[in-house]
Amino acid sequence: MAKLKFLINTFTHWDEPPRARHQVANALAKNHLVIFVAANKVGFPRIKTFQVQENLKVVQPYLFVSNKIRYRLPVLNEIYQNWLYKRIAREYGEYRVINFDFTATRIYHFFKDVIFYYNDNFASISKRLNPNIIARYHRKKEAKVAARAKFCVSTTQVLMEKLLAFNPASYTIPLGGPNITDYGIQVKNSSDNEGLIRVGLMGFISTFSLSTDILNIVLNQKNMELVFIGPVEDKLMGLLENRERLLLKGTLTGIELFQEINKFDVALAPYCEAFTNDKSIGVGTGSKTYQYMALGKPIVISNMAGLQAISQFDKFIYVAENEEEFPELINRAYRENTDKAISERVAFAMENTWEKRMEKLIEIYNNI
Repeated sequence: MAKLKFLINTFTHWDEPPRARHQVANALAKNHLVIFVAANKVGFPRIKTFQVQENLKVVQPYLFVSNKIRYRLPVLNEIYQNWLYKRIAREYGEYRVINFDFTATRIYHFFKDVIFYYNDNFASISKRLNPNIIARYHRKKEAKVAARAKFCVSTTQVLMEKLLAFNPASYTIPLGGPNITDYGIQVKNSSDNEGLIRVGLMGFISTFSLSTDILNIVLNQKNMELVFIGPVEDKLMGLLENRERLLLKGTLTGIELFQEINKFDVALAPYCEAFTNDKSIGVGTGSKTYQYMALGKPIVISNMAGLQAISQFDKFIYVAENEEEFPELINRAYRENTDKAISERVAFAMENTWEKRMEKLIEIYNNI
């Protein structure tokens, strides 16, 4: 198969816990050439490029303000995009673009084949986080980015219905998981943790998306300990109780990440009220769910609108309707975690890897 060329445009740092854009880049790089455009870091304006694997390079821009500030300042964001895309188009102008940046309207001035990859309801999240003037800017940009794309990819049916209002060429490709055979890990049934249930949570651990009430309920269970993998917000840490039952593993990637998930008895996804009650925000399934299942772990998760695609599988995902249900469901998931259930979860994950998702994306591209 001839190698294709993809440029992944993001507002995400490369050295973050793996998210959809990292997974897309890694999956495509198995057979194709990939350039990952990371969020800008703070420094004198310039662009650096470094190789991370045989088929994958990271383009690292620098700007005098952080990415989190830059994309909230309309004039600066537009100037930055013109500068960045003009520069990288000189070398990668013939690449097919997979764009994760919902504000990147300027990319269409320099690249013609742009796919908009929509894995979250960014405009709704922006409205929750920002003053109205900034949220309005983001809402307009998101609509233009979607409308001008060659086609749009959404990760859930809920998101696709929104995209169809902007671009009729919109398709749903669910999130995926790693091909765990790449890492040579023997999936474990239990943590052998001296009678304690090891409950694990990975990702960005902050009050923005996670419920500290649920985390405290878990920490107050005498037969459980809680493990965090990923960066932890200081504010969230300050709200936690019984921290002697909490293990902090820091940010892990690759085989180290999956080895640590493999030690979980039960995996956790405890979303806050905004994600469970606001159907415009809680539209995802969380990429962490597929990573958990790749290691055969049962998952206890808050109910969200985007869960319909995978919640139907018995003993895969235990959906809590409220925070009080979490301890009962964690205990139940632990009791029901048989070798057969583990094998079924792993088999499901192997049928839903990021490589298979990217095969579908390329198929859509070739048929448009």
